[in-house]
Amino acid sequence: MPYVESITNVLNDHLGWHRARLKLMARFQLALEKLQTTNLRKIAASLKAGVKEESNYRRIQRFLSGYDVDFTALGRLLVTLLPQEGPYVAVLDRTEWHFGSAPVNVLMMGIAHKGVAFPVAWKVLQSGGGSGAKSHIDVLKRFLSIIGPTSIEAVLADREFISVDWMRHLKEKNIPFAIRLRSNRGVGLSPEGASLPVRMFARPIPPGEEKVLEAKRCLSGSQEVGKKQHVAVRIVIRRVGSEDSSGEAEDPFLVLATSRLNPEEATSLYRRRWEVETMFAALKSRGFNLEETHLTAPDRVERLIGLLALAFGWAHLAGEKRTAREGPPRQKTHGRRARSLFRYGLDWLQSILTTPEKQDAALFLCLSGLRSPSTFLAAS
Repeated sequence: MPYVESITNVLNDHLGWHRARLKLMARFQLALEKLQTTNLRKIAASLKAGVKEESNYRRIQRFLSGYDVDFTALGRLLVTLLPQEGPYVAVLDRTEWHFGSAPVNVLMMGIAHKGVAFPVAWKVLQSGGGSGAKSHIDVLKRFLSIIGPTSIEAVLADREFISVDWMRHLKEKNIPFAIRLRSNRGVGLSPEGASLPVRMFARPIPPGEEKVLEAKRCLSGSQEVGKKQHVAVRIVIRRVGSEDSSGEAEDPFLVLATSRLNPEEATSLYRRRWEVETMFAALKSRGFNLEETHLTAPDRVERLIGLLALAFGWAHLAGEKRTAREGPPRQKTHGRRARSLFRYGLDWLQSILTTPEKQDAALFLCLSGLRSPSTFLAAS
């Protein structure tokens, strides 16, 4: 199959891994773009013509269970598919689903780009529920092995990622951040002084307005060797709801802890955090249906996500190219696009791969995006 050989050659140029592994990855990419599922049985049925489905299935299982994937090399390839240069806005978030009673819990750090985050580094946690500072730092280390700290404009994260140890680590690496706090979080002028809930400073703020607390404020954390841990940050508060709002989900205040950022610009930058949610939707129900996999072992899910991340990057590139050639996706009456650039490209690739007539020219045009994204997007 010329498509498989061509994709294998492109992957070899970027990764240089064992050719048999790259050929499997190439076939898997075509199956993902065509079938849009992570059900391995369905992928095995279309992986390679003339080979029994069970043989294809075992081959996929061997790759996902035993191949020592170089995630740093793969991450660098993913960054080359991102049609922008640094400094980058990095977004950290977590998604979880269950297969039966077994949780699958994924921590992801991506780069915000045009309304969606590109996956770059991830870790599958051993159990369900929230994640801790150690896991956050582990994912950041993976991210920094691909993108240096000086190429990060800011790290954005929501109220799950508020540990003092995590924020101290970012400060030690000189990485700017904007992290949302709960409005009942206590802040003080010094580690030893009294602290007050942030909402005490927020109540006078009119709806739609914001305030930057004067001077740095201390956030306290866990006790360590008899000494309480703390971190000094700037606090930005914006009223986003009414006074009678209640409950965490309807917190009327957007409270950000920031460091090495202009506090007056922090809330505008933080709006881009939502782009990671768009990326999760693309990997799941609006794209490759990640929840359909029956895998639960963390190492296997991590390898599978690597394959999906590559397919995601290719589809998004195809969407940008399709926009340049045919115009953007149509807009709905409320002004939003009917399809994201990712979905626009994914639909194009699926059409190329599923129509009875061969579309070699269109497929090889899209494939040139994997080989040289900048040239691909610059060409008319």
